[in-house]
Amino acid sequence: MASEGDVIKRTPAISTASDGADDSVKDGQLGVVEVNVLQERTIGLFGAVSLVVNKIIGAGIFSTPSTIFKLSGSVGMALMCWVIGAIISTCGIFVMLEFGTAIPRSGGIKNYLERAFSPRLMQTCIYVFYCVFLQVSASNAITFSSYILVAAGVDSTTWKLRGVAIAGAIFSVGIHTVAPRVGRGIQDVLSAVKLFTLLFIVCCGFAALAGHLRIESPHNFSNAFEGTSSSGYNIGSAILNVIFSFQGYDNVNAVLSEVRNPQRTLRLALPLSMGVIAVLYLLANVAYFAAVPKEAFIAAKVTVAATLFENVFGPSAGAKALPALVALSALGHLLGVAFTIPRLLQELAKDGVLPFSNWFMENRPFRTPIYALLLHLGVTILFICAPPAGDAFNFVVSLSSYPTTVLLFAITVGLVKLRLTDRANFQSPLPAPWILIVIYLAANIFLIVMPFVRPPNGKGSTSLPYWLSSVVALGILSLGIIYYTLRFVVVPRLLGYKHQEIQQELSDGSKVTRFQRIKRIPPTVAVVAVGYGLNTYRQAMVQRRIAMAEQAERQAVEDRKRAAKLMDAYGDRSSLEELEKAMQVYEAQNQV
Repeated sequence: MASEGDVIKRTPAISTASDGADDSVKDGQLGVVEVNVLQERTIGLFGAVSLVVNKIIGAGIFSTPSTIFKLSGSVGMALMCWVIGAIISTCGIFVMLEFGTAIPRSGGIKNYLERAFSPRLMQTCIYVFYCVFLQVSASNAITFSSYILVAAGVDSTTWKLRGVAIAGAIFSVGIHTVAPRVGRGIQDVLSAVKLFTLLFIVCCGFAALAGHLRIESPHNFSNAFEGTSSSGYNIGSAILNVIFSFQGYDNVNAVLSEVRNPQRTLRLALPLSMGVIAVLYLLANVAYFAAVPKEAFIAAKVTVAATLFENVFGPSAGAKALPALVALSALGHLLGVAFTIPRLLQELAKDGVLPFSNWFMENRPFRTPIYALLLHLGVTILFICAPPAGDAFNFVVSLSSYPTTVLLFAITVGLVKLRLTDRANFQSPLPAPWILIVIYLAANIFLIVMPFVRPPNGKGSTSLPYWLSSVVALGILSLGIIYYTLRFVVVPRLLGYKHQEIQQELSDGSKVTRFQRIKRIPPTVAVVAVGYGLNTYRQAMVQRRIAMAEQAERQAVEDRKRAAKLMDAYGDRSSLEELEKAMQVYEAQNQV
């Protein structure tokens, strides 16, 4: 595969006051108006914590404990999986801190892939497909729908579930499109609701342990490790689902250009958020096992938290209100994703690799990336409706979490590469300890490999093939490589042109890049042209020598005639002989 060296780079002068068309290439220059493409720095420490809380606390802690228990086989191993997930995610926090403080601008994982690996544009194209097709919030939309229906006392059917999920996605995207400040305010409120809901679940667990249950105590902590699965596939899948519940700690890194004092805010927000969430997650699982029998865990689909509420409060107002709180928590995740992903698409549009990049880059008319928001909404609706009924949630969860693990593994490898080979040019004020990097790297290798290990009886936890979600996710990422190869390597060679990369640097440190086609001569044509030119030059030199010889001969004849006329006039024969000798000397000199 060809490298990126064929792309010609040129950086024109910055033009931020232009009132021209847009950012299209015109006479080799870009006319980007910064106010139309940049966001303001409005996110402080509380806003950064809110972004992390809204992204991490979504469907996972309320929906996947039943799946994790079924995969791990015992209460003790399920809790161990949550502890392992918290440790791995904490290691990931330090990796994000090192990258984020070294490259404090929006883009997140995209920037880190581009910085660590080449060709740079290939990494960008891979991340395009990741953001468009794999960073959707369909799983939390389904969870939001499920809990809303439980709170309303409505029986859940396939299309009721999907319809309410689509409505939640439309609301999340719509509020961030036309009223971004209101959307941010709702996000902040819902982040507090999430923490309150988790804290309330923990309190319910303590009440259950004290004997305040409407059912007989399940005694799940007696022989806690009894029934632990011996399947590496099941344990790996359980940890993978736990990691999904912790994923989202890179959310602030994705929008650092909107964060005030980004390096200081990042180093405070990430550890604070992860510490609080990890403790609440572990205690919430203890609460589930304190109030819900194992049989209910095995039978549960996506509403294990609702089962806890019913067992503690009975079929009362509490059993209706608390599922509504969980639904609001899932809605907060929808809002968090709808805020971040369109802004990542806006950053990708700056790189010029998206079709219709000028549209996706624009903030007008609401100072929001409206076209990127609409694209995110369309793909989310597609993923809500596409998976088979019954296994929709498990499929979407695996499809969303696995490629994130792959990219987190890639940037960790990139961090090791930068430290070992490019230390002089890559410096971070907050480097991660080597031991945490090694743990994080090893954990991600385990998580990448284990879903391909054949499960017992060759069948996974759903009716779909156990390897399907991982293969589909890798296939979607591979589309980025294919897209890069076709657009930047194959098609230019076939059509005989190069991409000239024209850049304009913006005040936040980012760059707007566009590609201009420049015709180039194919190698075979160039060889023929050079040969033809050399042959033409050789023939021209021969013709020139012949012409010079003919001219000298004509001049000699004219000189003889003139001398003969002079001699006839004066009749001096001796002088004529002397003249002939002089003419011979002249002709000899001309021949040389």
